[in-house]
Amino acid sequence: MAAPTTDIGRPDLSWGSWGQGLLSDWWETTPDLIWPQSVITYGRMRMDPQLKAVLSGYALPIMRATWVLDPDGCKPKVVQHVADDLGVGILGQDDKGPGPARRRGVIWHRHLHQVMNYQVYGHMPFERRYVVDSPAPGDTHLVNLGERNPWTIAFMNVNPDGTLSSIEQNTQREPIPANRLVWYGNELLGANWAGLSLMRPAFGAWLLKHEAWRVHATSIRRFGMGVPTVEAPQGASATQVSQAQQMAAAMRVGDQSGIGLPAGFKAGLMGITGGTPDALAFIRYLDQAMAKMALAGLIELGQTETGSRALGDTFLDLFLLSLQSVADEIATTATSGHPGMPGIITDIVDQNWGEGEPAPRLVCTDVGQNYDVTAAAIQQLVVCGAVTPDPALDDWLRRTWRLPKRVTEWEPSSRGLPARTAPAGPVAVPGEEGLPAPAADNVGAKPAAPAPAAPKAGRGVRAKREPAYVAASQWQPDEHQQEWEQALAALLLRYRTILSAQRTDLVDQVVAALEGGKTAALALSPPETAHGPDLVAEAMQLLAMRAAEAMIAEAAGQGVTIDLTAVALDAAAMAGVAAARTSVAASYMAQQASSKVLQVYDPTPSGFLAAADEVDRFLSGLSNRTLADQLGGALTAAQNAGRIAVLEAAPEVAGPATYVAAEFLDANTCENCRKEDGHEFDSLAAAEAAYPTGGFKDCQGLMRCRGTVVAVWGD
Repeated sequence: MAAPTTDIGRPDLSWGSWGQGLLSDWWETTPDLIWPQSVITYGRMRMDPQLKAVLSGYALPIMRATWVLDPDGCKPKVVQHVADDLGVGILGQDDKGPGPARRRGVIWHRHLHQVMNYQVYGHMPFERRYVVDSPAPGDTHLVNLGERNPWTIAFMNVNPDGTLSSIEQNTQREPIPANRLVWYGNELLGANWAGLSLMRPAFGAWLLKHEAWRVHATSIRRFGMGVPTVEAPQGASATQVSQAQQMAAAMRVGDQSGIGLPAGFKAGLMGITGGTPDALAFIRYLDQAMAKMALAGLIELGQTETGSRALGDTFLDLFLLSLQSVADEIATTATSGHPGMPGIITDIVDQNWGEGEPAPRLVCTDVGQNYDVTAAAIQQLVVCGAVTPDPALDDWLRRTWRLPKRVTEWEPSSRGLPARTAPAGPVAVPGEEGLPAPAADNVGAKPAAPAPAAPKAGRGVRAKREPAYVAASQWQPDEHQQEWEQALAALLLRYRTILSAQRTDLVDQVVAALEGGKTAALALSPPETAHGPDLVAEAMQLLAMRAAEAMIAEAAGQGVTIDLTAVALDAAAMAGVAAARTSVAASYMAQQASSKVLQVYDPTPSGFLAAADEVDRFLSGLSNRTLADQLGGALTAAQNAGRIAVLEAAPEVAGPATYVAAEFLDANTCENCRKEDGHEFDSLAAAEAAYPTGGFKDCQGLMRCRGTVVAVWGD
């Protein structure tokens, strides 16, 4: 069967001598939303405050994002020519933008501002104009992208195959061919080149909202001060009743206002009796519906009656993904266009070098990215060895976070992943697929001991001088600290879901206490730690295993071989520390929430919701420093447990070792730790007693102590 070379079917309906296609959604039944009347309707809708916020929420981040050309597979001169014509940077070279101010030609930022109108009207066309310096390749330059606003378009002429043939404006009769147009459209379907406005789902809510506005304003004006009444005396004549009505109608408010009444007449103000519809609640509901239709629910945070800020991260992630999708669609149209309408970039290349020349792609690199997640992800990739810090990664990170360029030559930091001789054979990691889970008193199966590792040179990141025991013990303090920091960052990231649930638990306690009038219950109970202890215990076991490997490598560097299979990690003890640390962190949250609710407590019947919302806001903005201190203390205990376990497994043939207290890692060493630093213990038991569940037992910094024990065999 021969390959088909022509179409049989059509993407849409078409009729009329001018080839006008179906320029609206086939299922659209509202006359005001059928093109061209839809342009007028959407032009009115975009001025609504809520819809203006939604549209700005879409447009401004996209305009603020970084737009660059991806030069992959293209000649440098072609990429540079396109970049110069559009005023954008080149990916990996000058992402910061066009450089000096542009005095002529296309200004991409301004073009984007005009492009975003396609979200309002469903479509936004532009006509391109070039200047030809000479027939030589590279001498034809794009100088203008003129907007052809939707309200100026009288006809869209469509080919039988559904592609656009030309448009005619109501300001002039000469058609503009499709191949001269750049056409941005939202949800283009079939031959519907009018597209679908982002605001279409909000039309019903917008219409009802403005009617509710008028009704609410009338009710305020009519009933805000009450209705004046004048009561005629009993048995009054029709003339007296008429006089009473005239006096009531003449009543006015003013500094010198007053009224005189005949005997028997009574004046008053009559207010509304009974209930009335809550127009404001209805208007709020309509606003929320209009935000929801564009996935912009985050603009409603703080407007609801109950706390909802815990959902802020989720709303933001979803909204950023939607923005990235919109930006990608704009980039695709600007690069490749539509059938019969070449893209901006492909047309620039075609006009200069012909259709056979590869064209670069326009990309938007950062509108939908969450850099907090990206930083954590990079850190974990470095930890597992999938990414190695190098000059290219350093440059990318600086561009991404808009940091200044490096002024010195890049050198690997001693806090990067240092090379360390790995144990001969696989090392059991708790919970890893294919390896045994940790037993109650021993973590996984242990392979043979590692080969001796040479001491690492170049540890120069610390300002203070290294004590003699560092080199003698082969201890790597920078590596020790780096592994702790990476484990803590990963643990805090995984702990976020538990924090969110704990905040919700505390807010629920506040609502229940205030709603029931139980003021004594405002001394809130610590929230449930859920699977937090298990999460922390798992991280502790993993870090303890890494610390054990490091301790074995230190011993090997001194000529002492310790069998890893003889090392027993006390998983039960670590689980106990994990449970205690997470409970302390939960108690701190409860104490902070209790203090806040007692500060903002409102005894009125409607005040408890506002108080609960205030507590929710307070907890959402609460620093994670206390939690980080508690989890960091647990991880310190894990590192020391791993090191002590290796020392307990050292063979007798290795001879006696000197156990030394190392308080070198503390950022601000307290007086007690300063005195303890370099202390030689009489026995391993004495060393273990000095570091029972983490840092040094007499440290004034409590859980922040980073002290540990090193061992020196021989002199």
